[in-house]
Amino acid sequence: MIRKPLVNAIRLALCGLAVQGAYTAPAVAQDQPVLEAGAASTQLEEIVVVGRQRSVATDVLQERIEAEVVADIVSSEQISRVGDSTVSLALRRLPGVTLVGDQYVYIRGLGERYSSTTLNGAYVPSPDLTRNVIPLDLFPAEIVETISIQKGYTPDRPAAFGGGNVDVRTRGIPDGLVFNLQVGSGWNSESSNDGLTYRGGDDDTLGTDDGTRALPAELLGAIGDYQGSISPASIYQALLRDGEFHSFAEAELINRQLATSLYRDLDLQGKSMSPDTSVELSAGNSWYFGSDEQWRFGVLALGDYKNQWRNRQRIVRGVLEPELNTFVAQRTTNQVVLTGSMGVGLEWADEHKLEATAIYLRNTEDEASLSIGNNFNFQAAAGQQLRNYRIRFEERDLEILQVGGSHRLGTQTLGVLDSLALGGLGFLEDLRFDWYYSDATARTDLPTEVQFSAVDSIDPASGALLATSIRPSLSAADYRFTDLEDQAESYGSALTLPVKGESYTLELSGGYDYYQKARSYLQTQFGLGTTINGSALSGTPGAVFTDVNILDPDNGFQLTIGGIGTESYLAAEAITAGWGKVDFLWDDTWRITAGARWEDFERISVPIDQYQFDPAIGKVLVPPGGLESLATAEDDFYPAVALTWIKPDFWAEEFQLRFGWSETVARPDLREISGSTYIDPLTEARVRGNPSLVNADISNFDLRGEWYFGNGNNLTVSLFYKDITNPIESVEASGSDDNVSLTFINADSAEVYGLEFEGLMDLGFLSGNGWSEGFFLSGNLTLSDSEIVIGGSALNLTNNTRRMTQHSEYVANLQLGYDSPGGAHSVSLAYSVYGERIYFAGRDGADDAYEQPFDSLDLIWSFYPTERLSLKLRLQNLLDSNIEIQQQGVSILEQSVGLTAKLDLSWKF
Repeated sequence: MIRKPLVNAIRLALCGLAVQGAYTAPAVAQDQPVLEAGAASTQLEEIVVVGRQRSVATDVLQERIEAEVVADIVSSEQISRVGDSTVSLALRRLPGVTLVGDQYVYIRGLGERYSSTTLNGAYVPSPDLTRNVIPLDLFPAEIVETISIQKGYTPDRPAAFGGGNVDVRTRGIPDGLVFNLQVGSGWNSESSNDGLTYRGGDDDTLGTDDGTRALPAELLGAIGDYQGSISPASIYQALLRDGEFHSFAEAELINRQLATSLYRDLDLQGKSMSPDTSVELSAGNSWYFGSDEQWRFGVLALGDYKNQWRNRQRIVRGVLEPELNTFVAQRTTNQVVLTGSMGVGLEWADEHKLEATAIYLRNTEDEASLSIGNNFNFQAAAGQQLRNYRIRFEERDLEILQVGGSHRLGTQTLGVLDSLALGGLGFLEDLRFDWYYSDATARTDLPTEVQFSAVDSIDPASGALLATSIRPSLSAADYRFTDLEDQAESYGSALTLPVKGESYTLELSGGYDYYQKARSYLQTQFGLGTTINGSALSGTPGAVFTDVNILDPDNGFQLTIGGIGTESYLAAEAITAGWGKVDFLWDDTWRITAGARWEDFERISVPIDQYQFDPAIGKVLVPPGGLESLATAEDDFYPAVALTWIKPDFWAEEFQLRFGWSETVARPDLREISGSTYIDPLTEARVRGNPSLVNADISNFDLRGEWYFGNGNNLTVSLFYKDITNPIESVEASGSDDNVSLTFINADSAEVYGLEFEGLMDLGFLSGNGWSEGFFLSGNLTLSDSEIVIGGSALNLTNNTRRMTQHSEYVANLQLGYDSPGGAHSVSLAYSVYGERIYFAGRDGADDAYEQPFDSLDLIWSFYPTERLSLKLRLQNLLDSNIEIQQQGVSILEQSVGLTAKLDLSWKF
């Protein structure tokens, strides 16, 4: 039986489809579920380069020493120093972290499915079309106070923990008056030439479509009027229902008229690339009031706008006879980022705090591309080549509202209670209660994704273009409209009681978490074209797909519904959790932290066929066993133990040795356990879920030594090992050469192990005359390996035992910094590189495909002529590295990145 919280989540997903106009949600019980997620924060280590000084503050060092688990953190000052613009770019500089597609972090060699992301400790839904995890490029660095990666598991965090948990902490209320205005511009070497564009909407500069590209209401209505099919035959049958005479030609005309409702003013045009522009404004203040000014009220608001154009050249080759199967694409992308946030807070006596934060994020990419090349059927020697025009507009939005509080039974609070004759609670001094509530909605809208397929006639000798025409195919123009909506509501609380003795301290804590998420994913696809190879197909898409050509019956144009009907799906999940933890420190020498988390997990994913109008079947494709056969319900305990040995003056002023062990889980994504099939919008692969997937169980082991020197230098060395049972992998399924098919399997086992080094060193000792004062060196190196055993579900993979997908054997980050005397100048040279990693596994005897190492070298110079004015210059990718994927010695994909220069001017009050 499906339990009530999951039923409510399904109802939310159905409502999401109803809003999209594709489905009418049935009545469901109106009782609202309670929702929550992991709450209590964990002390984490932090290495901070504060402002213009290379220093490690005493309180930060103390925080590192007192941390209960292995973790890393990057501060807003550190992000500012290296010039990273998003959370994902900042995280790539932490030990054991690699960045995939500038969006997803892989921690200690484990893919994004083995990592979780929270915002201020609360769950945040993902606007990604094909993943359950949130793309971290969605968060601009401007709203961030700190970013933490907790690599050691603690019971107050969600049990879905593999490589680590990423917690993005937004800026809190300021200590006083804050006003900051920053303007910037930039340039990319690949964008110095003319790019591509097309006629879009009037609101494109704001990162949203004004309805120009949207799915026409006429088409949406026709799907209902003609019962899921708009073919001339189906339209003709619908016309006959009125009992009057109708000709088949009338039905064909209606079909062609529907085709003219599609937006077709999409001819690619040349565009002079504009420089990057950015504007950021933040303002806030705090006011103290009451007796002894114990009350403090604060507010902080931030707005940010970025607009940039990028050219990218992409070369794609076939692994077999690449000289005959090569495509070169010019891609121009216009990215618009809008951010707005508002935070308010109220504090009393440093013992009670209430905070509320509202955040709106928009990240839109508008891409126009032209791809020209040959395959085995269209050869240059025969005077032919293929030409594909592609337009893709993707808007991602995230709306978040969070409220929370922290309440401590301190001396001031105890005094107030005594005055109210509520004394006698001194034995509970410093008891702390933390709570939060979070409501978030993530949306991704692709109002139009269209591709036009054409064939060129060329001179075999010179390659000169002689003529171009649209291919004679009913899907020569392929239109897709995609809508995704995630709704997540969560809340939780934690109670912490410290107990102090003469030679020991004890902290008892516990809490509960609950969260619920509902997802609706709807994809609609149409094909437009003709099989008559006549003069009407000559020219560009704008010249071919005109109203005159489409409506002319002699040209034979026809509009069809594409896809296979089950690309869309509903999904929901809910977790109820309770946890408890004991943290015991004896004689400032031995520390043990132990606890466990219990989670009750429910999940369901249901395919949707929006073209199904048979009332006996319905749009929600329920199997004979009912919804219960698609649902998962399970519960389990997840223990964790951390042991720390503290030994001062062991090579350094402070030393400690940590050991950690935990049992966690990695669950399949919502889309992966559905039987639905959909098209991945990025890879064009047909992806099918696997309802037979089971959870992957993970055993985690960590050993870490930490040395803290009196001059602020520090060094850490870590060993880690993870043993995974039933790991989840994406693999290539059977398909044709032109139709790549992917699915998901549980492998038999996997293991990941490695060694991490991290440190920071003042280089002032290099000289006796002081020239090296102000220089420092920081960095990290991870050496690791992995092995996965696929087992019986190999699907004819070439290598059933290999490294895990996207795992790198090494990751290195190095930063050389300099702060001038007086702090007027600050310079950083940052280098990062990762080893080659499997991009996808080969099958049928073909080798695995490997993404090649990417060497990134950035230079950041900051100049502070006054206390309020600053100038920052960022030079990125100085080595001009490119993205490259190789298979069997062939570069099957190459993409340019270019060198980027950015200049920001900031004024602070």
